[in-house]
Formats: sequence, C-alpha cells, structure tokens
Amino acid sequence: GDLSLHSFLRFPHDAGVIEALYRRVLDILVLLHGRASEHVDDCPLLAARIFDYDHLRWETGYFLERFVAGLKKVAVPDRKALDEELHLLAKTVSSFLPVIIHRDFQSQNIMVRQGAPHVIDFQGARMASPAYDVASILWDPYHRIDDTMRERLLSYYIQKMQKETNEFDGTAFRGTLLPCRLQRHMQALGAYAFLAVIKGKKYFLKHVPEALRLLREETASVKKDYPALFELVQTLS
Repeated sequence: GDLSLHSFLRFPHDAGVIEALYRRVLDILVLLHGRASEHVDDCPLLAARIFDYDHLRWETGYFLERFVAGLKKVAVPDRKALDEELHLLAKTVSSFLPVIIHRDFQSQNIMVRQGAPHVIDFQGARMASPAYDVASILWDPYHRIDDTMRERLLSYYIQKMQKETNEFDGTAFRGTLLPCRLQRHMQALGAYAFLAVIKGKKYFLKHVPEALRLLREETASVKKDYPALFELVQTLS
C-alpha cells in the first residue's frame, strides 16, 4: 500500500483506534526482538551485524557535524569534555543485551494496509538493544504520542516481551531506554540536517523542533552524568 502510519495519523482518529494500531505495531517488535532473535544464528550475516561502539559514536559524530555545526552553526565550547561523555554513552548503549533491531523503526517506515501495520526499509537491521527500536517508535519526532498513552504502550510491550521470553527483565529494560533515546534523537537530528541541507529536502526541517524538544527533555534528565551534552543542547534552538 501507499499509506504510512505517519500519514494515517495526520487524519483524525479515535484515541482507542490509534492505541490499538500502535499495539499491533509493537507486536511486530515483540516478534522481532523475541522469537526472531532466538533464531538469529540461522542467518549468520545478520548475527554478525553488531550495532557496536563504533557505529554509535558515528551517530553522535554525525549529529555534531551535520546538525550542531552544519545546520545550527554552533561551536562546541568544550569538545574534549563532550567527546568523553559521548564515549561513555556509546559504551553504555553497546553494553546492553543485543537482539535483532530494525534500527529505523519510526512511523514513516510502517505502512497501514487494510487496518494492519507492515514494516518496510529494514535493510539497516542489526544486533543491538531493543530499547533503540522502542525509543524510535514511542518517542518518534514524526508523531507525538500522549504521555499517558505512551506509558500504557510501553507497559504493553514489556508484558508481551516477558511472555515471549523468560529472560526479558522489564525493570532492566526501562533502565536502557533513556540512553537509547539520547542516542536515537541525536541520530535523527543529524539525519534531518543532512537530508535538508545536503540533499535539499527542506521538509525534514519541520521535524527538528519535536526531535530537539525530546533531546532537551532527555539531557535535562541526565545532566549530572552528561553536563557538557546538556549545556550544548540548551544552546540549540
């Protein structure tokens, strides 16, 4: 079909319809993060594609190069301190238990056909923390979900994952969300800047305010651990 979840959500729908559709989207993630991941060794090429420290540092470097310096023209006041914090963030995220992730699981990569969600653009799949995918869809700059609905959806995902695999620890998973949200939103802002400035796709700029709002919220929550990143993000507008 040609109707993305992002396009679907631009039209008015009952909140219950939206939440039910998001639950079906999360069911896809549960299948990917659970059952499919248990059989990843059947596909050695995918099993070897690790979203490791180097990939994570590339993402945050992309954010600094394309968004901070390229789009916003902002100079980093203390690059050494910031690099140390981004090093810590990449080490933290790369330490989380890996599963198969889509890696760009947002509303423009989910198609709605006859009321059912289907996933496209999955060629970037790698082995990484499931929280990266969950952050991508439940904190999606393309569509802002109501906070109370998001919490219900997050609880739904955790409960489904606990049923899918006995090894899934819901409390530990919640602890991985914030680092993955930081990582994901820096990547998204870098991508928006690249697509708008280098590729000339200016319409991506309209998603910058929401992605930046999310990143400000996240850095404020971790400013004791990432003070240089917090200070940098506060200067961006």
